[in-house]
Amino acid sequence: RKTGRSDNSDIAVMRRAGAYHRQPNQRRAIAEISKLVQMRPNDPFYHELQGQILLETRNYGAAVNAYGRAVNLAPRNALILAGYGRALLQLNTRDGNARARRTLTDARARDGRDPRLMRDLAVAYARAGQNGMASLITAERYALTGNIKTAGTHAKRAAGLLPQGSPGWNRAQDVLRAAEQAAR
Repeated sequence: RKTGRSDNSDIAVMRRAGAYHRQPNQRRAIAEISKLVQMRPNDPFYHELQGQILLETRNYGAAVNAYGRAVNLAPRNALILAGYGRALLQLNTRDGNARARRTLTDARARDGRDPRLMRDLAVAYARAGQNGMASLITAERYALTGNIKTAGTHAKRAAGLLPQGSPGWNRAQDVLRAAEQAAR
């Protein structure tokens, strides 16, 4: 309401894109965000925002493309990598799931404190049939958010599925020890 339709500054276009997205008026939101990307084609965060809007409107292929452009412009940004991985997961194809797992692993290495990213990474591992790693990542996510009891449950499951002595098994043991200490 505060931004006039004739105001075509970056901020005004971004505000309108966000407002239309929340209404929801997806056709107008996508038109505004596309205008914004045209204004600054080398800004990875505008591509990231475009990817987010497309992802939330279930336009998964276009979201992957938008996030892919953002990753090309900012290949080390954890937020952008996480969004790209999330979009790839939505394709729900063998190739998309494998690419999502690699991308989300890279994002987690850059920012290991994002519970949403960790949830997506657990899904990627589960789709790959790596249930031990899926349980481990889930345990670590619950530990990170302070739900130690549930973290212990998932860590116990992970420890039973992962090879004893492996790095994942050792991480599961760390979560189990934390859960045991919290229970005392």
